[in-house]
Amino acid sequence: MIHLVAARSQNTLKVFTRDGSLWEYFESSGDAWGNYGVVEGALPPWGYDCWAPVGHYVLGPVDVFDTPIASEGYGQIPVLDVDAGSLAKLMQGGYATVNGLTATIGGIEAPLAQLSQYDRSGIMIHCGGSNSPDPLADNQGLFRTYGCQRMLNVDWKELAAFLQPLQDGNVIVFTTLETPASLGQ
Repeated sequence: MIHLVAARSQNTLKVFTRDGSLWEYFESSGDAWGNYGVVEGALPPWGYDCWAPVGHYVLGPVDVFDTPIASEGYGQIPVLDVDAGSLAKLMQGGYATVNGLTATIGGIEAPLAQLSQYDRSGIMIHCGGSNSPDPLADNQGLFRTYGCQRMLNVDWKELAAFLQPLQDGNVIVFTTLETPASLGQ
């Protein structure tokens, strides 16, 4: 298991290796436009444009774009609800214990978050930023998303390069903690 933990009140994303040691620590944000009423009906509880609920998720395959785009930068990594197969692998490997709708994974007890209950099939970890003066610069700054987790371009590229060879046969868990800190932009 690889475990990414988004401490959103601190705008950080920590990446832990299979043995539980910290591989890297990135600046990252889960702040979203919908949390401020920008989109009609989007205020929590978690309309389409709001940050993902606190909980455990799994990551899908890294998608590096052939041509970067301003809104999402150089690529995206899907954040999905934990499926039964992934949960079974985590439990068989001793990485998770389940208690109803919550699980302890990597020593963190949190809900098995269900994006689908909020009409979301998934969110993404991506970079870029349409509101950035230079959205494809290495350090473009962090700007609100429509519910996704944003990273600096240079950091997203490093994370993507780390995760790509580990995707086959590994469950990669993404855990969100706390309400995101406001970026104000």
